[in-house]
Amino acid sequence: MWGVTPQNVSRTLDLLGSLAADIGASGMVDGIELLNEPAGFLQGVWPATIQRFWQGGYDVVRDVVPGGNITVVIEDAFLGVQSWEGFLNAASGAVNVLMDTHEYQIFNDAQLALTWDQHITAGCQIGPPLANFTAEGNIWTIIGEWSTAPTDCAMWLNGRNIGARWDGTFPGQTQVFGNCSGLTGNSSTFSDDYKTFLRKYWEVQVDAGEEANGWIYCETAWKTESADEWSYQKGLEGGWIPKDPTERAFPDLLKSIPKTMRVKFTKA
Repeated sequence: MWGVTPQNVSRTLDLLGSLAADIGASGMVDGIELLNEPAGFLQGVWPATIQRFWQGGYDVVRDVVPGGNITVVIEDAFLGVQSWEGFLNAASGAVNVLMDTHEYQIFNDAQLALTWDQHITAGCQIGPPLANFTAEGNIWTIIGEWSTAPTDCAMWLNGRNIGARWDGTFPGQTQVFGNCSGLTGNSSTFSDDYKTFLRKYWEVQVDAGEEANGWIYCETAWKTESADEWSYQKGLEGGWIPKDPTERAFPDLLKSIPKTMRVKFTKA
């Protein structure tokens, strides 16, 4: 297993150095994310291993591209950004480091049990903790992955030939929330009410990202052929994602949720 085998961690750092030398110093990219979604939620040795890897990865990239000319991107490792207070910030001597956090509400039973209105409320709750984290002298923070999907029904989202928690086809899933019909696949099956929800959900999550330092829609979801609720392209065609991302059909949604109501949901 990668995190408990020092040779694997060392090899990954070597590869990051090669990557930084090949493309980082050339100006072809603005940033390098050191690792995607490390599993800090496994606890044990993982949080400390990830922290050492972030520090080592930062040092490797800076050795090759000094002076902060390329952004080094780390993730919260599903531990919450508050777990990284004071880490690789300006006060520590680090330069040009960005925190990436991924926000989904579909990978555990508590999240799947939310109504559409509760999903919107939860989307409104994301922004303030991220904005506060940066305002307190920590590194800039973005929501680097999210989508408009309120279920895990998308084909193979949980792995090849693995079903969904939503309809009980996920291995070991005992709670069933409903049928996936009309919630995934071709948007011609989506009701007008569902599309209205998707638009509201898109807007509050964008607004939450902009309360922090920005957002990136799930990078694999520009054209998700089998799951239109994930597809940015299909969202544009269907109207639940506006062509102008600053346009708001529901401009007061974020204001309507008192910040005191904003609760955290446990990530899977």
